[in-house]
Amino acid sequence: MSVQVASQLKEFFEEHMDGELRSIVRYDLDEVDVEHIRDDVTDQYTEEELTKAIDESRLDSLHAPLYEHSFSKDHGDLQCMITCFEHVIEMNFAIDDGVGVAVAIDAEAMDDAHGLISEARNIVLEEQ
Repeated sequence: MSVQVASQLKEFFEEHMDGELRSIVRYDLDEVDVEHIRDDVTDQYTEEELTKAIDESRLDSLHAPLYEHSFSKDHGDLQCMITCFEHVIEMNFAIDDGVGVAVAIDAEAMDDAHGLISEARNIVLEEQ
């Protein structure tokens, strides 16, 4: 399922991000597939740093049940964890324990992106 979700998210973000899509990485417990990474982003990371960043996303997905239990049941299932940095927004769509799709966009992209996260979330929901 994460392969299909990653492909659809890649298509969606490429269509809606005017060069502001930094990366899309599909991960599960056994493997990682970099669906997209912008050239300037590749230049910013060593192989070790990229692996560490992906491992952090995987770890976050393993903690999703802990986050869910911290809130009342009316919140429902955790579907996406968003981390906002000064220049980058990281979205981690947790599909299952240790399985998901991490998407990074330039922070400026959110200025004009009304409904962007909601639409991306719908892509993930349709596949579940």
